[in-house]
Amino acid sequence: MPALASVTAKTIGEFINHAQKLLPTVDINDHDHKFESNWYRGIGSTEHELVPGLYRHPIKKSIDPLLVMEREIVEDFKRQAIFHTEKFDDESEAAELRILFIMQHHGIPTRLLDWSTNPLISLYFALTSAKTINNAYTHDAAVWVLNPYKWNEHALRISKYGDIGPLNQGSFESKSYAPRRTQGRELIPQALSQMHEHPAAILGISNSARMFAQRGVFTIFGRNVSSMETQFKSGGFAKDALRKIIIPKNTLSNYCIH
Repeated sequence: MPALASVTAKTIGEFINHAQKLLPTVDINDHDHKFESNWYRGIGSTEHELVPGLYRHPIKKSIDPLLVMEREIVEDFKRQAIFHTEKFDDESEAAELRILFIMQHHGIPTRLLDWSTNPLISLYFALTSAKTINNAYTHDAAVWVLNPYKWNEHALRISKYGDIGPLNQGSFESKSYAPRRTQGRELIPQALSQMHEHPAAILGISNSARMFAQRGVFTIFGRNVSSMETQFKSGGFAKDALRKIIIPKNTLSNYCIH
């Protein structure tokens, strides 16, 4: 069971130094190496887990009712989005996966979790979402650091796709994460067996200027409804697949965010 590695950054200089040190190492003499880089997610409190909106439901906690609810949300979104520029008459898995990215952009709960390829953009979100009471910060902030190649190497090991890196939204393997089909209020047989267990890093689509500016990328969750850090700790992932840069609450003012 790997321990979740973390470092502390009390100033923006320390943060940049840590972000650079956590970058994947590349052997310049290896001409067959893949270009690897990290993804980042800023949070205003270290108490916030890496869980997507759909899986934060206050009552539904198991995968079957959550995926049935997702199907209902998708169908409702398709019915009410007649003025959207996207066409929703295609019911293929690839088209329905694309709908999840559009829903995420509009703030609808999905199995997607937002990340950025730019550490400073994620730092901005961590700092600006940190809460204060009487001008004092209540919690440490943090920036999660994900190596999408190392993460997918384990998450998609059964299909061998993990050797390639982040999923492409239009790839065959990404269809495993598309919304599941239902019969009435139940999943169709084999619906879960055709979905991967762990979240996967996926590139998605830049369907807005905001998303492009934020260098937006995603993780999309599968059958396992627990947080990414919980799944990481359960074993199997490389130790550098997921790490965290912590910004202590008593040093947040050092970042001049006012």
